[in-house]
Amino acid sequence: MKSALLFLLFIFYLILVSSCGTFHTRTETETYTIVVRDTLTQIEVKNAPGRRDLGVVYPSSKVIHSSREITTRDSIVERFYPNFIRLGVFESVGLVGTSSVDQLGMGLFGMFAEVDPYPSGQRGYKNKLFSGGYYRFFVGEWRLRWFRDSKNWTIGTSVFEIFAKDNIYENTLGGFFPLYIKKRFFISENIPYLAFSPSFGIGLYPSQYVNLNTALELGSLGGLNLRLYAGVVLGMNPSYSFFLQRLHEKKSRTSTVPYLGLGISFLDFVNIVPELYTEWKDHEHSSWNIGILQMAFLRANKSENVDGSGSSENNLFRGLHFQFFPTKLSIPILNNQFYLGTSALTYFVFDDIKDMAIAVLPFRLGFWQVLIPDELSLEPYIEYGYYPSTFLHIGNRFNFKISESLSLSLLLGYLSGNNKRFQNVASRDFFDFTPYLNVNRYFVGISIGIIDRIFQPEEIRYNKGRSRQ
Repeated sequence: MKSALLFLLFIFYLILVSSCGTFHTRTETETYTIVVRDTLTQIEVKNAPGRRDLGVVYPSSKVIHSSREITTRDSIVERFYPNFIRLGVFESVGLVGTSSVDQLGMGLFGMFAEVDPYPSGQRGYKNKLFSGGYYRFFVGEWRLRWFRDSKNWTIGTSVFEIFAKDNIYENTLGGFFPLYIKKRFFISENIPYLAFSPSFGIGLYPSQYVNLNTALELGSLGGLNLRLYAGVVLGMNPSYSFFLQRLHEKKSRTSTVPYLGLGISFLDFVNIVPELYTEWKDHEHSSWNIGILQMAFLRANKSENVDGSGSSENNLFRGLHFQFFPTKLSIPILNNQFYLGTSALTYFVFDDIKDMAIAVLPFRLGFWQVLIPDELSLEPYIEYGYYPSTFLHIGNRFNFKISESLSLSLLLGYLSGNNKRFQNVASRDFFDFTPYLNVNRYFVGISIGIIDRIFQPEEIRYNKGRSRQ
């Protein structure tokens, strides 16, 4: 049975890939024959030497030579178009109403994990608004040409998705390459797009389930999308599912869960049908910078909380800073150079975890100034993190664009905050934060942006039609 399901899953995947063609970019090649016609006319006047009688009519001495040349050559033009309706890296959804006990407690968007331990004797939390979570990794949707090529039908999948109704591992449903059929009804086809989208999905392995839902979708701006879900999932974990491997009995488990959900997705790009016929170079962008990871090596002052005996004392770099899925959205005011930014997670650590700060979806306000077109930009900013650490981060970045997917930056900054929410974490025998609840650091550093795209002023959609800076 397990082998048969894996075979069916593989067949579904082949059908999906074959129907979608190239999943990312469609290339169209146009071949022209260019014909050049050239006509050369030469006029030569030949006058005989000697005296002439002006009263006598002589034959004309003008000679006209005319020649024509025709040359041909082939010209090949390649045009590149998007070939997807949606491509995204990560989507997180916080679910409401999936369980009243043993709740997952992942908070808003399913990303704000509780740092307090759940009560003794329980496998989860109680009285949490967001009781479960729904997570999708590497999501894709392509145009489905049903009903005489109706434009807003899609067929889609993801590498993996997981549906956790509560904090009990055996109740979790998940699937590799689930198959989804979706229809979008657009309320607004202007950026940011707003659409109502019912969908039907099935998963075969390791769980077997059907997911029926509708979503109100808002996006995409710099790869950021918001979605409000309502639906029901009906499924089971067969005895061979790895979600049941911790149990001794070899029995399947069934689950029927209605849910409401509020979700956010990162590096998630949505196209409407007319954009599938717009070349990549003509697409509009809303961000100064988007990426998967920005990793910085920091040189910081010594903390007042430690004695300096740590192993990092003699190192050139005494700290690290990570930003996952950073996005910096241009604000259409004052020459469009101010931006509002965030990231899925930002993390500071100094002196072998003697000081740290971590925040989910922090707020960042900055200013983007191009110093050398296509090469160097200046980025002063102020950032506020509110959960689980609370901190204020003020800094400046000099960004050097190496390629379309790689950047290098010089950082200067100051971080001040606290980790008071972690006071009870020690009871889990993880780490005792009691001596290190406050963090105050000045730092300089070097940052590497991986799959990190920096846009130029003329690429920002608010600047369309303006001259290049």
